[in-house]
Amino acid sequence: MGAPQLLPRFIRAKQAPAYLGMCRAVFDAQVRPYVHEFPIGERGVGFDRQELDDWATAHVEAKAIDKKGASEQQLPRSERQKGDKSWRENRSQAFPKGKDFGTSTRRSTAKDFTNLLAQLTGKKQSAT
Repeated sequence: MGAPQLLPRFIRAKQAPAYLGMCRAVFDAQVRPYVHEFPIGERGVGFDRQELDDWATAHVEAKAIDKKGASEQQLPRSERQKGDKSWRENRSQAFPKGKDFGTSTRRSTAKDFTNLLAQLTGKKQSAT
């Protein structure tokens, strides 16, 4: 087990957007105007990590979207919808006896296939 890793108190300007999980353009527009920056060395610029954390906390509190409880989200969508549910009780015309799955026991003939193909392609069948 290694020694606990210490987080630096000061974060350089190049690393600050990644620390907050955003691109530099968004950081410059939404964060930088509201936090203090200070020089590091002759050309470096730094930010206080705690101040960035405070900004992030305030941002989440101001912009967070209130979600419904997880218990309601776990229900199937059909049960979460409100309104007329009578259509769910109607039987399908395709399966008047209910849903039956499996392999068909009726063999299709070549005539059945040509009739189906004619229906799909829109060609009229001959009357013979």
